[in-house]
Amino acid sequence: MAPEHDPTRMDRVAAYMRARAAEQAAHDEAVSVVERWNAALSAGRGALWSPTIRCAVLAGMPWLDVYCPGCKTSRAIDIRTLDRHPLASVGSLLLGLRCSWCPGAARMPLLKGLHAFPPAAGRNQSSG
Repeated sequence: MAPEHDPTRMDRVAAYMRARAAEQAAHDEAVSVVERWNAALSAGRGALWSPTIRCAVLAGMPWLDVYCPGCKTSRAIDIRTLDRHPLASVGSLLLGLRCSWCPGAARMPLLKGLHAFPPAAGRNQSSG
C-alpha cells in the first residue's frame, strides 16, 4: 500500500474553491426559490407550494411576514427560532399561528413573504 500524502497547498485551495462554488450555487438556487414564492404571494396568486425552512435560511431570508386579517396587523417571525424540522415547508407553519391580539376565535393569518430583515426594519432602513 502506498502511503497517503498530505494534500498540497494547490489541492487544498482547489478543494476550498469547489466547496465555496457549491455553497454559492446552493445559496443562489435558494434565493431564486424564495423570490419566486414571494412574487406569487404578492401577485395574490396564493402559491400552491412554499419553500422549506432550510431553503429560507440558506437564502438569507429567515423573516416571515405574517398578516392578521382580524386586527389588520403584521408581525415578523424569525423562523430560525422555531422548533420545526428544516425540511418542513414555510406554509406548514401557518397551522400553528394565531394572532395573540385578536380575542376569541381569531381568523387564520396570511403569509406575506420571506425577507432578509424584519419588514419594519427594512422600511426604516430605506427611509433613513
